[in-house]
Amino acid sequence: MATNKMTNKTALLYALENLPDAPADVREKWQKMVDQLDRKNASPKKMTAKQEQNEVVKESIVTFLTDNSDKGFTCSDLIHSVPELAEASNQYVSALMRLLIEANRVVKYTEKRRTYFKVA
Repeated sequence: MATNKMTNKTALLYALENLPDAPADVREKWQKMVDQLDRKNASPKKMTAKQEQNEVVKESIVTFLTDNSDKGFTCSDLIHSVPELAEASNQYVSALMRLLIEANRVVKYTEKRRTYFKVA
């Protein structure tokens, strides 16, 4: 049983549709609020400095994996092989790899209970 989350926009649209006898100024205010929510959600979000840095690191990982596409690498292997990851933790690299997998740029496979990554 799936339930839809009630958002401000959903509530306002429901009120606009189901309360036709509401005063005109109230209906106008509701419509303005819906328009403001649409504008707010339509604007492109600016990436933070850390997100921009992560994008650079992810590109370095993909470049390294592309150059060495004949074999897979663990997170630890990547830390030792990619200069941008020299001071990184396994957890950080694992999080970046998850993002690359979701973007279909890297594939993950397991061999002898170890997780390896290759370029997609």
